[in-house]
Amino acid sequence: MSSPLRFEIRDRIATLTLDRPDKLNALVPEMKEGFEEALARAAEPDVKALFLRGAGRAFCAGGDIGWMAKALAEGRWAEMEALLDLGATVAYHLAILPKPVVAVVQGPAAGAGMSLALCADLRLATPEAAFSMAFVKIGLHPDWGGSVMLSRLVNPAVAGELMWTGEPFAADRAQALGLVNRIVPADHLEAAVESLARRLAAGPAETFARIKATLLRNQGLDPEGLRTRLAAEGDQMKAAMRHSDAKEGLAAFLEKRVPRFA
Repeated sequence: MSSPLRFEIRDRIATLTLDRPDKLNALVPEMKEGFEEALARAAEPDVKALFLRGAGRAFCAGGDIGWMAKALAEGRWAEMEALLDLGATVAYHLAILPKPVVAVVQGPAAGAGMSLALCADLRLATPEAAFSMAFVKIGLHPDWGGSVMLSRLVNPAVAGELMWTGEPFAADRAQALGLVNRIVPADHLEAAVESLARRLAAGPAETFARIKATLLRNQGLDPEGLRTRLAAEGDQMKAAMRHSDAKEGLAAFLEKRVPRFA
C-alpha cells in the first residue's frame, strides 16, 4: 500500500499532504508515523513554514467512518484511542511549532478534517471548500483539537452552534466567521500558495517564532494549558465512543439513513 501521507521540503517550505484521494483523505492509524516524522522535520531550523494540504478534491473528510465502525463493532478500543491520541499530538505540535502553519482547503474539510484545518495558523480556501464539525451527526464529540481550536477562533455561541448542529457551511461563511483568511478561485490557488510560500520563506524565522508564541499567549494559553485542554477533549471523545449513540450514528451513516439516537 502506498503511504497515506506525503511530505517534502522545498525552498525552506515544508508541505504535508494527506494522500488518500479515493477516501477523501480520511484519517487512519497508518498515518501515525508519517505525521510524527513530518512534524519533527518541520520543526528543523531550515524550515520557515509548514503547509497542510489534501490530495484530490478534498482537504480531509475526517476519520475513516468504515474503519471506525468496524473497529467499534470489534471492540478495538486501543486502536481507536490511539488514533484520537495521535490527533491530540498533531494538534499540540502544530500549535507550538515555532513557525506559521498554513492549511490549503480546496474541498470538504469535515469532522477531524475541519479540526486539522483549524490547527493551522492561516487558512486559504477555494469557493468549493466546505466545512463541517460533523461529529455530532454520528453521535461523537469533536477531536483532533477541533473544539479547542474552534473556541480560540470564534465566540462561544458560534462554536456551540457549529458543534451542536454539525451543519456544513461554505467558504464565504467561514471567511465571515474568521475561520478562513482568503478565498482564492481554484484556478489561481497554486499561484496564491506559491506567492505566500515565497513570502514566508523570505521572512525572519526568529520573529516568526516570537509571533507564534505571542498569539498563543494572548489567547490565554501556554503549552501545558493547551495540552490539558486537548487531553480533556480526548477524554470526552473516548467516552462518547463507548455510548450507544456512537454505534447507532456510525451504522446510520454507512446505511445512509437518519440515526435514531437515545
